[in-house]
Amino acid sequence: MKAVRLFGKNDIRVVDMDLPAPGYGQALVKVECCGICGTDYAILNGAFSGMVDYPITMGHEWSGEVAETGPGVTHVQKGDRVAGDTCVSCGNCYACLTGNYINCKTKKNVGTTMTWDGAYAEYILFPARHLFKLPDNVDFDSGALLEPAATAMLAVVQARVGLGDNVVVHGTGPIGISAALLAKLSGAAKVMITGRKDFKLKLAKEMGVDYTVNTARQDMAGMAHDIFKGEGADAVIEASGSEMLMKDSFEIVANSARISVVSFFEKNVNLDIDTAVFKDVSILPVPGNRGMNMPALRLMASGRLNLKPLITGRCRLSDVPDVLNNLKTDNEKKIKIMIDCAI
Repeated sequence: MKAVRLFGKNDIRVVDMDLPAPGYGQALVKVECCGICGTDYAILNGAFSGMVDYPITMGHEWSGEVAETGPGVTHVQKGDRVAGDTCVSCGNCYACLTGNYINCKTKKNVGTTMTWDGAYAEYILFPARHLFKLPDNVDFDSGALLEPAATAMLAVVQARVGLGDNVVVHGTGPIGISAALLAKLSGAAKVMITGRKDFKLKLAKEMGVDYTVNTARQDMAGMAHDIFKGEGADAVIEASGSEMLMKDSFEIVANSARISVVSFFEKNVNLDIDTAVFKDVSILPVPGNRGMNMPALRLMASGRLNLKPLITGRCRLSDVPDVLNNLKTDNEKKIKIMIDCAI
């Protein structure tokens, strides 16, 4: 099979590999689609130095069709359309047995750090217990968008977005826009999203977000004050990775607000902890998509969560090294590039 492998910092190649055979509890899945993520670009450029065991196959946003199953697999069968989880746990420790497998001490992350090989490939070998069947009306593209959708859902859940809330989402990537839409579905009265690219802000508005703010030329805090009539934001979802926006969030929140943080900053961030204490602000981490895959799939199947407009480009496996190397250039209109792995 063909696979795109990373052999070291900036050393990415398309290679031939032996087709793996599924062992006990495993399934071999023919990959149909895999999304390219900003995390992949960061890994390529060495931002996670020391956390990656080379060589690896990246790709953690994927969907495909089960081609073969190993002994002991009852959850899926050949021909099932599936999407995969973002981590692989041991399945036997206390955390796993109590359903908290994201805290498994020996877990491997799919295609990123401490790695289980990902889906920049024609096939992926995966534990069947970490596969999710796609509903009949959820296509492969939507299945590959499950990971950002589920992560965004956890961000909304962590921020405890509720009926009538004022919500700010920082960031117009797939997770940011997904979180803004999910905040609306959770009953938020007003949702404001911030970003620096007009194309992405316009798309967010077209998909149903109430208010957009271009932080390159507009005053975020002033706009929030006007939009929320001075009441402040009840919840903030930080999905931009901007230290400035994270700091400015303390200016715009109401008392007892919640700030959920899904982005990586890759450096220490100086926060105004005194303001957080005086305003009784909760700062909550979003460690992946813990338990949100099935709820996100149900929303997709219901037709209430359609994220396919986020796909702004496509490529083939052979194109991935060039596409990934150029991911940050001409970024005005790039949101999600989808790899067609079966071509």
